[in-house]
Amino acid sequence: MVGSSYSGVAAISIALLLLQNANALSITESSRAQTARSRLSEAFRSPSKKLTLHPEIVLPEPSDPTALLLRASEVSKLSEVLRTRAKANAVFVEGTVDALAPMGKEQEDARGNFPGPIPIVYSLTDTSDLSNSLEKLQTVDGVEGVLLSFFGGKEIDSVDAYLEEAKNSAITEMCSAIWDAGLQPIPELVLTPGSEWSEEDVERLVDAVKDTCGGLDPVSIVFTNGEVAKSEEESNEEEGDEDSTPELSIPASISKRLAFIGSIRTSAGGGRMNQATSQLSSDKFNGAFLRADCVPGYRLNPDLNVVGGFWSAAIGDLKSLKSKNFSFRSKVKLEKDIPMEWFNYQKDVMDSGALGKTGGGADPSLNPDAGDYKGF
Repeated sequence: MVGSSYSGVAAISIALLLLQNANALSITESSRAQTARSRLSEAFRSPSKKLTLHPEIVLPEPSDPTALLLRASEVSKLSEVLRTRAKANAVFVEGTVDALAPMGKEQEDARGNFPGPIPIVYSLTDTSDLSNSLEKLQTVDGVEGVLLSFFGGKEIDSVDAYLEEAKNSAITEMCSAIWDAGLQPIPELVLTPGSEWSEEDVERLVDAVKDTCGGLDPVSIVFTNGEVAKSEEESNEEEGDEDSTPELSIPASISKRLAFIGSIRTSAGGGRMNQATSQLSSDKFNGAFLRADCVPGYRLNPDLNVVGGFWSAAIGDLKSLKSKNFSFRSKVKLEKDIPMEWFNYQKDVMDSGALGKTGGGADPSLNPDAGDYKGF
C-alpha cells in the first residue's frame, strides 16, 4: 500500500516536471508573428535558388535641428530607392527607432503596388533596452524582424563553444519577447575565422539555436565571420579577403527548416563583392547580408543619397548575369552608365585621400569611353 502510494506520488512529480519543461520550451507565435515569418521567408529565399541580397543601412543621428528636420525626407527617399531601383530583397537597418519610422511608412504605403514593399529587419544594438525598443517597434509599419547578435557578438569556433556560451544567457527570454511583439527574432552568430563546420556540426548548431530560442526554429540565422586582425599595409591591399565570408557545409535537410544568410564585409571594387556572393552561393547559402562596410568611406560620409546610389549600382551589378565573370568587359554603351558613374565617384574619393593611400589607379586595360567597367 505504501509502495503503491509512493509510486503514484513519484509518477505525478515526474509528470509535473515534464509539463513544466514543456511549458518552458513551448513558444507560440501570434498571427502577426506568423505573418512576419511568411514575409521574411519569402524575402530570404528565391524560388529560382538564386542568392537573395539584403543591404545594411546605418541611419546617422543628426547633430543639429535642421538636419533632424531633413532626415525624415532623406530616409523616405532612400527607402524608395532600395525598393524600386536597387530592388533589394530585404533591408537591415541600424539606428534609432524614430529614424526608422519614415522608412517603415514608405514601405507600407507601397503595399499593393509594384514594386511592393521589402521587409525591414531592425538591428538591435542595445539588448538592455529591449522592452522599450519593442514597444516602439510595434508602432512602426514595415518592420518584420529583429537582428539579435548572440552572446554580444562573441566569436564561436565549435558547437561546444556555443553550448557553453548559451548556458547563462538570457536569449530565450529575449526571443520570446520579440515573438510576443509580433516580430521574428533573427539570430546572428559570429564565427571564428578559419573555423571548420561540417554538415554534422551545422545540424547540431541549428538544433542548439532552436533550443536557445525556446524550442522554435527562427526564420533565419545570420552567419558572420569575426574580423581578422591585419596590418595597415594588408588593409590597403585590393586583393579579396579570404576570410570575408563564413564557410559552412550546409546539409539540404537543414536548409529546408530555415534560411541561411551569410554576411559580406569586403569593400567594393575589383569584383570583390561578386567573388564573395559567388562563394556564399556555392556554399548553398540562401542570401547575403551586405554590410555597410562594403560602402567605401561610409563612416566618413554617411550621406543617404550616396548610400542609395551605391546600393542601386552594386545590387544591380551583383544580380546581373554578366557579373558572373568578375573581370568581364561590357561593350554595351548605356545611356546612363550607373556602374561607371559609381566608378568615377570611387575614384574621386580615393584621389581625395579620404581612404588613405591607393594603388596605381584604374586598370589600364579598361576603356571607360567604350563602356568598360569592373564589377563590384
